[in-house]
Amino acid sequence: MDFNNVIERRFVDKGNHRLVLEMSANEYKQDYDEFNDDYAMNILESYLQFRGDDGRVEDAKIEYDPKVDIVKIYAKVNYLDNDHTGYVFK
Repeated sequence: MDFNNVIERRFVDKGNHRLVLEMSANEYKQDYDEFNDDYAMNILESYLQFRGDDGRVEDAKIEYDPKVDIVKIYAKVNYLDNDHTGYVFK
């Protein structure tokens, strides 16, 4: 997946961080054949590693909007009491 083709939005409210990634369905389907939250978690962890971000992803959810052919991935990102995240890919 080319993370340069992903739109990132971040929100912080009272120390709680949220992240939304948006990409075309075509970009998503280059690597994945179905929409599920496990794939969303994998994408988020890879994206954070790509960005050099040591946040830990929680509660990843994926949504596909067929009207505009866009995939959105939502998650909480935890930075509190967080040693540098070690990434492990399966």
